[in-house]
This record gives sequence, structure tokens and C-alpha cells, in this order.
Amino acid sequence: MTDERIPFQGNGLDFYGLYRRGSGTDALPLIVLLHGGGATSAYFDNPVISSVGAFANLGYDVLNISRPGYGNAPVPTTSTPLQHSIPAFVDLIDHVRTKKHSPGVILVGHSLGGALALSVAYEAQRKMPIWGVSCMGSLPTQEPLGLLAEPDPEPENPRYVVDESAINVERFMGKLEWVNLDGLSGKVIESVFEPGLKSELREYESPAFYQYLTETVIPGIGVPVQFLAAENEVVWDEHNASQGRTLFNDLVSLFQSSTEIEAEILPRGGHNYEFSKNARKLLDCRNHFIQKVSAKHHRNDGNEVNGNAFTRIPILDYKQATQPESRSAFLEQLQNAVVNVGFFYLQNTGVPDELYQQLFEQSSALFNLPLEKKLEIEMVNSKHFLGYSRLGQEITALKNDYREQFDFATEFPAPLPEEPLYRNIRGPNQWPDAKVLPQFRSVVETYIDTVDKLASSLTSLVAEALDLPPNAFDDFFDTPQQNKFKMIKYPEPADSHPGQETQGVGPHKDSCFLTFLLQGTPHTGLEVQNKAGTWLPVHPIPGTLVINIGRALEAITGGVCTATTHRVNLRPESYVDKNGRSLGPRFSFAVFQGVSLDLGVEKIHLDIPHHIKELVKDEKVRSDAEATFNQMFNGNIGQGTLIARITSHQDVAERWYPDLLKQALKAQEKDGVAR
Repeated sequence: MTDERIPFQGNGLDFYGLYRRGSGTDALPLIVLLHGGGATSAYFDNPVISSVGAFANLGYDVLNISRPGYGNAPVPTTSTPLQHSIPAFVDLIDHVRTKKHSPGVILVGHSLGGALALSVAYEAQRKMPIWGVSCMGSLPTQEPLGLLAEPDPEPENPRYVVDESAINVERFMGKLEWVNLDGLSGKVIESVFEPGLKSELREYESPAFYQYLTETVIPGIGVPVQFLAAENEVVWDEHNASQGRTLFNDLVSLFQSSTEIEAEILPRGGHNYEFSKNARKLLDCRNHFIQKVSAKHHRNDGNEVNGNAFTRIPILDYKQATQPESRSAFLEQLQNAVVNVGFFYLQNTGVPDELYQQLFEQSSALFNLPLEKKLEIEMVNSKHFLGYSRLGQEITALKNDYREQFDFATEFPAPLPEEPLYRNIRGPNQWPDAKVLPQFRSVVETYIDTVDKLASSLTSLVAEALDLPPNAFDDFFDTPQQNKFKMIKYPEPADSHPGQETQGVGPHKDSCFLTFLLQGTPHTGLEVQNKAGTWLPVHPIPGTLVINIGRALEAITGGVCTATTHRVNLRPESYVDKNGRSLGPRFSFAVFQGVSLDLGVEKIHLDIPHHIKELVKDEKVRSDAEATFNQMFNGNIGQGTLIARITSHQDVAERWYPDLLKQALKAQEKDGVAR
């Protein structure tokens, strides 16, 4: 079969891709193949094994990229060809995907090409629908691979040739009895392998590229990943099997944001596993992964299932919003996040690291106070729902939450007696004893004020992302506006066993405008539910805040912005690191951006453009949330929020609002939902 050659020039590089049309429908994703160093695109399409043919026969369109410097493409002149090629690959893939009308992309890479596939997935996940990535033998290392002679005897030659010694053959192919010698004719070897590029190997072995892969790319990939290695790999050829497994597991543990990680060391094969007698095992693994990922996006009949059923949490860079050349790209990403997902990470927020550290230190000191000191500011003493809640005191989804917490807010005086009852939500804080924690109040108020400034800026950006004026939401806020701040400690559940789940906080949607969550410790636990009903993890990513849409914003935009159900699920395995050491309690810090408590449906007049409304698919959302939106805001936001606080903090309600509590519990019993 003749493939369509698609040339590409960009970022100082000149290369091409080979496109083969699959036998399936337009609903299947585009499979993109990236070969490794010292090989050509024929690595994936040769008489021994053709991944291209296998994928095309399954119905998938395939783009087999011949990387710069290979397959008669010019050798890159830059000293960093890998970093230069990543954005070029993104542009080529997006061009082909758009031209061929592919709904998504799954990347497949081998060796260095696998590292590039991971990098492309990370860099492109905010630009196009990356459905997954599968890589084989892609093992970043800080140790030189020993393929380049030092000093270089031929510095003018841009290529290197691997010595065909028995040791190197075993390093790359595995034990001789594993190799498919019958298929490895001279003609096949000549078409598949060619001298590698010194520049890309030096870059791959550099500390900068290793750091980029292990600290940025791998922890930041938010799509399903298949991470494979061979029993005999180049980077652990001097190690025994258990040491190789340790190196492999350490790398797997870095995939903190992936919605799914499928990791396996394949037996009886070497780095170039495709040329082992066991090659079918690799092809079957890849086929299974690709079909599994594709099935999550489609029904069995091939039609798209729930286009809004997101599979990852976007990562947005706030710095882009402050720079004219990247502002439009940021707004496009923000639009997708608020309309289709309801959750996103925000990095480079401008909140000082020192403030985060001070906040953690002060909160730890507060939680470590003797119980009698904490009870001095117990929430039951405050009709404003501010203060300390004991472990298990708050209720979500009709169950007690396994968390201990302190609630604070923007400082306000108590409302006057003649004001509506719901304005009791605002009022003075209960602060811990200043003699015991003299810096506490200052740090907390500074943090609330800092996040408030970020919230005001992001509110304007959300308006712009919806093609509204930057001040479109201004009338929905009070001046000054109260924001609530919650410090939360999740101790490890007592008497739990592996696999057991404990409700840290039950399924719910926040009632505010936007929530700004700092995951203060590396524990997993936070999960969001997409519109297909699937729970996805929101792993902590250092240097980010997790932002989610609240029901107030959903109400104001008439459902265009989506408030997403989320929960905290506590498991024993989340309380230990990869070496089995205890992580201690899980801490998180949430600022809930408030809106005017007097806001009701009759006061909402927001002319959202028709083309923005068209972004919202007419789909039924399957959710385990406490209550529907209409139940939450029956009357106005203040009234709905007060009822929510009453049902969540029933000890406070029994003291201050007993009649309302009775009414709310009767309504819960009648409706069969938790408010």
C-alpha cells in the first residue's frame, strides 16, 4: 500500500510523515508513530512486523513520522534537535488531524521516540484532543549510554554508529535465543536502522532534558499512558532483574497526573522488542491499550459518546494571560476548562511560595494544639458557621466526612437584627489565641487577600473567555465581597486496610463562584466526576492551584459554565510514598469566592453570545452530587447557601437555627437527596 507523504518545514527543521488511511470510520483517532534514535520510520513498517499495517487493519488512520535527520531528511543544525522537534511535531500532527478530520490522537513511540511522544502529549494536551500515549523502552537516564566515544574522533561527522559487538547486540536486542534471527535479513536491517545523530543523543543524555522529562513532562501528562519496557533494557543492562524493576517503578511513580497508567515489563525481549520472537506480545499490548482508550470515547457502534465526558484535568499557565502574544491561547484554554470540564490546574499564579510555606506552618501549628484550645473557637459557638469542626463533624451526601477543619472568612461585622437571616453567613471570625499563635491571623488574612486579587483577575478572564466584556460579572459581587477559607486535615483512617475507601468529603458541588484549592501535601484523594459518571483523580502538582467552577457561576451563566461533582476518597495506600514511608496527614486549603448573597434569578441579566451557548452539548449529566442546582438556589443564593450550611453543620444549626434545620431535614427526606 502506498502511503501519502506529508512534508513539513518548521522551527528550523525539515522532515515528513507517512500517512495511511485506515479501514474504519471517521470516529476513530489518529495513531501517530515516533521512531527512536538510530532507526527510521521503517522501524514501525517492515516485513518482520508492521505496526502501521496492524493499526490500519483495525480501522485507524496512521501517521508514521520520519524524524529530522532520518530517512533522507536533512540533519538538524541545532544542538537541541529534540526540543526543537517537539513543537514541530505538534504542528504537523495538528495539521494532519484537522485535515483528515480525526476526533483525537493516540501517540506511540519507541525508545527516544517514546520520550518525544510523551513530550508531545504533554505539550499538545491543551491544544488538541490527545487521547493517550504508549511508549516502549523510553527510560530517561542521567547515566551516559556509552554510545559516543569521548573525545569524539570525528567531530565533523554528525552521526554515530553503534559497534556491532556481541555486548551491544545483547544490549539492544536481548539474549540471542530471544531474537527473531529468521526475520532479520540484511535488507531489513538496512531499511530499519541507520547511524544515529550525535546531537540528539547528547541532548537526551543531558541533565536539562532529563529534568524536563522527569519533572515537567511525566508528572504533567493528564491522559492515559501505557509505559512499557523490555526484560533486557539498555539502561539497566548491567543490573539484575530486581534492580531493573526498581528503576522502572520509580519512573512509573512519576506519572502523577495521568488519568490511567498501564505499566508492564515485557518478558524475553530486548530494547528493540519488535525484533524478538515475542514481538506479538508488544503488538497485542498496544492494540489492547489503543482500543481501550478509543472505547472510552465511543459507543460500541462507533458513534461518539458524550463529547463532554472529559478524561483529564487541563493545566493552564496564568502567566500566559499576562502576555499579549499568549493571551488569546490562554483564553481559548480557559473557555474549554470552564465550559467542558469545570476543573483546571493553574500554574504561575503569582502567589509567593513563602506565603504557601507560612500557611502550612501556621495551619500545622493550629491543628497540633490541644483539643481544649481548638474547642475555644468551635464552630458551634458561631452563628456564622466559622471556627473549628471536630473530626467527622461535617456531613456531606448524608454521611460524616473524615476530616478535621477550621473555617475562616473575610472579616465582617455581624449583620443587624433587621437584615435577612441568610446574611448571618457573614460575620466575625473566631481566631485562635494570639498569645499562642501570634502570626496566625496575619498569615491567613494575607493569604485570603492574595487569592482574592487572583480571583478578581480570573473572574474577568472567565468573562473574556465567554466573549463577554471583562466587567460582565461585576454586578454579581458585593463591595467588599466575603470569601470563605477552609483549612482541612485528613488523618489516615484508623483500622483501614489496602483497597478500603473512606469518605474524606462526599460527592458535592461547591456553591460559590470559583474555588481556589491548594493541595498542601502529596497525597492523592481528590477526584472529579466527568459527565459519563467516571471518577478521575486530581493529583497534586507542585506550584499549582486547582480551580473549580461553583454553582453560583453555573447559575449566572445559565449552565454554560459547568460545576463539576467532586469528592475526597481516602485510601491507606495514599498515605505512604513510593518507598513505603508514611506521608502523615493530608492537608488542603480552599478559598471559596463568594458572590452577593442577595443575588436571585431575577437579577441575572447576562447576554451570553449564541456561539458560546452552542458549545454546551445537550446531554444528561449523571452525577452523585448532593442536590440539583435548582434545589441549591431556591429563592436566592444567600438562602440556598444558608440551607446548605445548616444541613452540613447540624450541630451549629441545632443551636442557632433549629426550626430551619427541621424543615431542611424534612425536605431531604422527601426529596431523597442530601443538600
